[in-house]
Amino acid sequence: MARRRAFIRAVVGGVAAFALALGGVTAAAAADDPVGSISGTVTRADDGAPVEGVTVSADGPTWASTTTDASGAYTLPGLVSGSYIVTFFPEGTDLKREHWQETFDYDQATPVVVGADGDVVGIDASLDEGAAIEGTVTREDDGSPIESVAVQALDSLNEIVGATTTDASGAYRLGGLPEGQYRVRFGAPDPELMPEYWGDVYDFAFGARVSAVEKQTVSGIDASLVIAGHLSGTMTRGADGQPVAGMVLVYDVFESYDQPTAYAGFDGRFRAPVAPGTYKLLFLSDGLKPEYWKDAEIWETATTITVAAGQEVAGIDPVLEPTAVISGTVTVDSAAPSEIRVEAWQNGQNVRTIGANAVTGAYTMHVSKGPYILVARIEFADGTITAQPQYFDGVATADEATPIVVVPGQVVTGVDFALTVDTVAPEPQPTPTLTLTASSVRAGGDITVSGSGFAPGEVVAFELRSDPIALGSLTADQSGRLGGTLRIPASAPAGAHTLVALGAGATVQASIAIQVTAAAATGAAVTGPATAADRLADTGGDVPGAALLTGLFLAIVGLALVRRRRVHG
Repeated sequence: MARRRAFIRAVVGGVAAFALALGGVTAAAAADDPVGSISGTVTRADDGAPVEGVTVSADGPTWASTTTDASGAYTLPGLVSGSYIVTFFPEGTDLKREHWQETFDYDQATPVVVGADGDVVGIDASLDEGAAIEGTVTREDDGSPIESVAVQALDSLNEIVGATTTDASGAYRLGGLPEGQYRVRFGAPDPELMPEYWGDVYDFAFGARVSAVEKQTVSGIDASLVIAGHLSGTMTRGADGQPVAGMVLVYDVFESYDQPTAYAGFDGRFRAPVAPGTYKLLFLSDGLKPEYWKDAEIWETATTITVAAGQEVAGIDPVLEPTAVISGTVTVDSAAPSEIRVEAWQNGQNVRTIGANAVTGAYTMHVSKGPYILVARIEFADGTITAQPQYFDGVATADEATPIVVVPGQVVTGVDFALTVDTVAPEPQPTPTLTLTASSVRAGGDITVSGSGFAPGEVVAFELRSDPIALGSLTADQSGRLGGTLRIPASAPAGAHTLVALGAGATVQASIAIQVTAAAATGAAVTGPATAADRLADTGGDVPGAALLTGLFLAIVGLALVRRRRVHG
């Protein structure tokens, strides 16, 4: 947080240049009378030459900023007594910024104390040459260069370490970086062009890392920005047809990277900018049941929407209904530590799973309209005691279960379960296995996977190894079988690999050999693999109900850029 505050100070210092042209120094007003100043000289560490134009700021009881003159000298006058952090920002140079004395970490800086004695002198800085990143930014549609693109180097905390802009040829050079790994973000001044991270992703977490070494330049960190398409519509409430405020989460169908979150105002209208592709949309609003387009409760049944560059796909008008509530209690004839969960199944799909209270066994589940088959399951911590799952009302199979039928806004109570402990050792569970439709796949292509022997309703994540590349997840049905299509990223290296299925705790449950052949065309190289994210599909966790949704809109308003990797073929 302190480092972010320091950077904000730097930005303010840049804005203060106008005031500096008029008066030389800016300083925040203070209630106390000024008693002294801080002064010193800024030079290069390699040859001792003075550095002109370095922004120097003092952060303390008051805040002041100035720039060094041709001799590298500066003075920050008009300071009240107190302790200050002095920071040197050599913007537009190959030198690293630092805090006094010689630290990049704001929290490790040595304070400069201005006391009643007056002026503090000799607060000098000898700045080292940093690493540099350079490249070119163009339009994807015609390859033309883009001027004034904001280029930022972000550290592991998503904080800006360095920034610059492209020139008329689309070229940039971002110097003065401490040694380390960075994600580079590109934001064009044209709002119709999608901002992105290097290489070709839209979320910080999946941007390729650039390894920077001090006094060396990393070249070829280029970007090709796409023209955004737009998805637009109006969110309304089903009970009265009135518009509702909320948000729209956009997910790429193939790699489950989501695009920038869109927000619907009180008029219910939204307009989501996206890169060309095929998407699924999830709609959220306070007190209403989340749903995918069209009227789908889970990812698998959501309707896809395809958008081209510059295309406006309008008429996406979701109607959200109030949640229905099902509640009850699960009792167990054992005091052994355990985890109890209640599942709601609809049309052979597990659409909701929640945990019951560990002490009371009570649970409350928010669902949309429709019939549901409910089942309670238990897992004991020591693994030696088991209990058979129970379906409502007190039966052993889904076929015998009594469906719970609800409508929006309805509250159904008393859906209770009584699990009986079985102290006999359980029968051995089948070993999960995988099969593939083909033994090889081209990088950037799809492979169809099927499996059996998994836990009913289990969400199984898949990775391509040896260097792990996350491919997404599939959900087992009530019989423990799963099936679906996974995309092999175009960046996956050619050769022999292993496809692994991961369970809880990222343990390998099953694996199968697979041969990856080279992609038809190779995209931009990256220095670190960009791992895929899990969908925000409903694969077992309870989608937040009305109580949890309250405040959700404000809680993630700060999300600006989210993710999608374009596959080059």
